[in-house]
Amino acid sequence: MGDPIISSVINLVMERSSSLAAQDFAVLWGLKSDLRSLRTIFTQIQSVLGDAEIKQRNNTALQDWLRKLRAASFQVENVLEEVSTEALLRRLHVERGIKNNVSTFFSASNPLKFRVQMVQRVREIKESLDAIAAERINFQLEEGIVTNSEVVPQLEARTIRSIGSEVIGRDCEREMILEKICKTPDHHDDIHDFVNVYAICGVGGLGKTTLAQLIYKDLRVDKFFDLKIWLHISNHFSIVRLLREILNSVQGDSSNISSNLSSNLSHMELEQLEQLVQERLETRRFLLVLDGVENENTSEWDGFMRAFKCGTRGSVVMVTTRSKEVADMMATCPTLVHPLSRLSENDSCLLFDHYAFDVHKDVDRVEFETIGREIVKKCEGLPLAVKVIGSLMCHKSSISEWLSVLQSEVWDFTGEGSHILPSLKLSYENLPTHMRQCFALCSIFPKGHEMDKQLLVELWVAYGFVPSRGDADLYDLGEDIFSSLVWRSFLQDVKVCIFEGLTTCKMHDEMHALAQSVMKYECSSIMSGEVLKFPEEVLHLSSNDILYFSNEVMAKAKSLRSLITLGGFPRIATPDQIFEQRYLRVLHLGSSSDMLTDLPESVGNLKFLRYLNISRSKIAALPKSIVQLQNLQTLKLTFCENLYELPEGIRYMRNLRDLNIHGCSSLDHMPVGMGQLRHLRRLSTFLVGQGVQISELQELNLLGGEFSIKGLQNVRSSSQAESANLKRKQNINCLNLSWGANNNSDDDLPERNSKEVLEALQPHPNLKMLTISDYQGSRFPDWIGSLVNLVSITFESCKKCETLHSIGKLPFLKVLELKGMDALKHLDDDLFPCLEKLVIKDCPSLIKLPYFPNLKLLHVVGNNEKLFISMRKLTSIRFLEIEGFKGMKCLPDDAIRNLTALEELYIRGCPNLRWLPDGLRNLEALKSLVIEDCELVKVSCEKEVGVDWSNIAHIPYIKIDDEVVQLLDT
Repeated sequence: MGDPIISSVINLVMERSSSLAAQDFAVLWGLKSDLRSLRTIFTQIQSVLGDAEIKQRNNTALQDWLRKLRAASFQVENVLEEVSTEALLRRLHVERGIKNNVSTFFSASNPLKFRVQMVQRVREIKESLDAIAAERINFQLEEGIVTNSEVVPQLEARTIRSIGSEVIGRDCEREMILEKICKTPDHHDDIHDFVNVYAICGVGGLGKTTLAQLIYKDLRVDKFFDLKIWLHISNHFSIVRLLREILNSVQGDSSNISSNLSSNLSHMELEQLEQLVQERLETRRFLLVLDGVENENTSEWDGFMRAFKCGTRGSVVMVTTRSKEVADMMATCPTLVHPLSRLSENDSCLLFDHYAFDVHKDVDRVEFETIGREIVKKCEGLPLAVKVIGSLMCHKSSISEWLSVLQSEVWDFTGEGSHILPSLKLSYENLPTHMRQCFALCSIFPKGHEMDKQLLVELWVAYGFVPSRGDADLYDLGEDIFSSLVWRSFLQDVKVCIFEGLTTCKMHDEMHALAQSVMKYECSSIMSGEVLKFPEEVLHLSSNDILYFSNEVMAKAKSLRSLITLGGFPRIATPDQIFEQRYLRVLHLGSSSDMLTDLPESVGNLKFLRYLNISRSKIAALPKSIVQLQNLQTLKLTFCENLYELPEGIRYMRNLRDLNIHGCSSLDHMPVGMGQLRHLRRLSTFLVGQGVQISELQELNLLGGEFSIKGLQNVRSSSQAESANLKRKQNINCLNLSWGANNNSDDDLPERNSKEVLEALQPHPNLKMLTISDYQGSRFPDWIGSLVNLVSITFESCKKCETLHSIGKLPFLKVLELKGMDALKHLDDDLFPCLEKLVIKDCPSLIKLPYFPNLKLLHVVGNNEKLFISMRKLTSIRFLEIEGFKGMKCLPDDAIRNLTALEELYIRGCPNLRWLPDGLRNLEALKSLVIEDCELVKVSCEKEVGVDWSNIAHIPYIKIDDEVVQLLDT
């Protein structure tokens, strides 16, 4: 199998050694000749590496040779990193000494001693490499062999949203299973207490999970079951862990469960967990999906099922497994075992064509289709294999390329790694080298783990896997790589959580096995009950429990480059020896950070570190030694609520690209000199005041993504504001401008100043989202109407603003949120051609709305009741939420009866509401009515007997507080 890791490391080493040798650092004296020798050796090895990567498939001796080469290459990379970092530190030391004329906290090593050590290490590695290079003659490797990696197209043919929605050939099986599980068993049925267990079995890549997902998302399942839970089962079957995950899922589903349940679960024993599960499920009919079960231990399965002697009759546990033995063991009876069939050749061809010919619509397909049919046969009816190989062929434009894939020896490979599907291997080997690296690194996460797209991209950037392209943002390019891997089915199950700003994905188990086969020595994920393999060779390590990063484990794993915690229940102090891992490039403590009260000074020892995430920690300040991390690119400090200051020396961290301090509520000022961080691409928040001027932003023109400026009341003139140079920051797509909640005053000075400042803060027209908070002006500047790419606008606590003008003409505006606008009286009767979502909260003077032709969602909170009069025009609304009208006794009938497109109506927090309007009867599209915290109207809506029941009886789903009053088939 192709090995992108060695190739990339060798390329990096040659580039770095050449760069260092050309520089005149004092630290390099005595090293330059050795660096040139290393480059010569690697040039010799590089010439035969392509042939070695191909021939190693069936040659264990060659695999061992490549393994030794990998290890030696990593050693060379570490040495070169140490040399370049030492040079950076010394240059910075001199710079600070000259500027400050005081001693700094940098403890630069003895120059002579350092050079002697480096020379010795380089020569030792050179001897090892000489021996490795000499061994290549034993394998008769040819020079100049190039592997078939494709060139990445600039644009993919499809967007992520259309990926994975193609399911072919499973309709009959879906209907058969739905018929069996969506019925209440009678007393003569063979049941396991009140719970039936249904098992879907079949080989990897057959589509078991996909079929289970189709069933799980079916509307009939939503109506039949009160509760749905989905769990992915890891290789280690832990009853305690599964019960905890179930309870966490139930917690997210129900508001009645204590918010501190998660922390309590970590201290509960098995019997307590079983009892709690039974309490949560005993009155509910539930569907529990256990995806990917491999455990064949009958006693463990029986022990797990003890917790489910509860629930309403008809509850179902659905299992997916590769093993027929597991399916037979777990299923309630033989009729509830479903061996999943392979796709027919015709369905396989349809699926293949969907992927392979999406781009080549205009080509003569006859000859391609003939070859394609032969390729499909080799996929043996496995949907995953067909999709992946189809995505590969989409980028092969010649007959010779198609024949090359068809005739590849990978199809008949029987050596080590033969358990990997051939189509997956072929597709992987045809990826560009940098994309193979990005994919292989995903094996640091355990099977079935929901991966955060942002974290993936940040890791890829930190390791230099994302090749630069002009002035393009590396994070944007990383997102392109993510989309490409999803399109090719290397990553799947993409979920976009708009409200949380989060995108996640998963890897198919077969893809995870492929990634592990590439990084089997370098990547490891330790889950509960597992042991770390190859501790001396592992480079990237993750765990769901920081307990597994004990000092004992850290002492063995001395070459670590990544440490990532994935959460989990136990909360213990961070092991000290983590900060002694001198080769770490990535340290992500995740949710384990909440036990971290102090970041030790020893963090300065991690001088190779590029990525540090200690979000949600309890630290109050960062140690001064953090400034020694001259390679640090990403520093995540989100929701460190005790953090009150950043180190003054942060301006010397010149390689910093991403500084995220979102949610650091105790932080009220920035250190002086932030403007010196010219490489910053992401800065979540900039705080003006306490001696820090907004002019610090003047040269930070690479800033992009989401950016907030707070404390604008401290900007005293338009010239100061203009110096922020927002017009030139074309990569910012989301901008938040805030004057501070304590900026209210009766005199007109703050108003005049606010107007001048906001006028001078005109952003680049690329902006897509704008939020303005606590602005004291009576009107907004005209430039808002010129931001033609705006999709979302939020005005919050702009209490003196009386009108909004020009925003209705913005061609792409979809979301408008108006909150705490005390003086706002009306919106101009502009077109608002694309507006889909409108939120109006606490705007007491607003009594009239213009016509919105495409409005889909309206949320009104605590406003003037006269506002409802103009709602009669909003006939396109599908979702209406009414909240906080304390004095309202009845919804205006003439406002409601015209909302003929309305599908969902939510009414909350209206304590004096007594009746619902007759006009609700006219709303035939209305599917859902939810009423909460409206005590008086509950009586009139009582089923069958309430005076308003006839107005709402036609609505399929009615829920009042926590009671589902009606649930009808539609």
